[in-house]
Formats: sequence, C-alpha cells, structure tokens
Amino acid sequence: MTIRKLLAASAVAAAILTGVGIDTARAPEASAVECVQSVSTWQAYNKCAGVPARHWDAIRNSASKYGNWASAGQWSKQTSCWANVVSFGYSLKA
Repeated sequence: MTIRKLLAASAVAAAILTGVGIDTARAPEASAVECVQSVSTWQAYNKCAGVPARHWDAIRNSASKYGNWASAGQWSKQTSCWANVVSFGYSLKA
C-alpha cells in the first residue's frame, strides 16, 4: 500500500470515527485532506493554496447547508447554527 493510499484511508477512517464527513463525490487527494483543518459542525479552516474549500452540514430531513467558499488562510463558516445536523465536512472546488 502506498503512503498516499495509507494517508487517504487513515483520513477517511478518522472522519468516520469522529463523525466528520468528507465530500466523497469529489474525494480529495491525501495531500488535500491535510489542507483543511479544524473541521467542526460550524466551520473549517482552509490552508490549501489555490484550492477553495467550503464547509457543509447535512441536515436530517432537509437540504444540506453550505458555508462560504474560503481561499487559503481563510475560514468557511456556516451562517447559522443548524438543528438536526447528522454529519458535516468540507468540499474542495474542482
């Protein structure tokens, strides 16, 4: 198993154990997983140069809620604290 695959698998396993989701429709490379930090139900910090990131909350029986697109060195934050959050994470802009 290559280091890249090992890091990606570790990041996904950690996300599952902590309740943090990663947008699997556009699953990031292992190096991109390390670029977004402090992911919580409220916000995510992007430290990836040239790759905007956006925080999201999946809401039970409702449409998902999205934060702003954040460039490197910025926070993507939700506009409100949502009830019934079942998972949260971030997406990287393709």
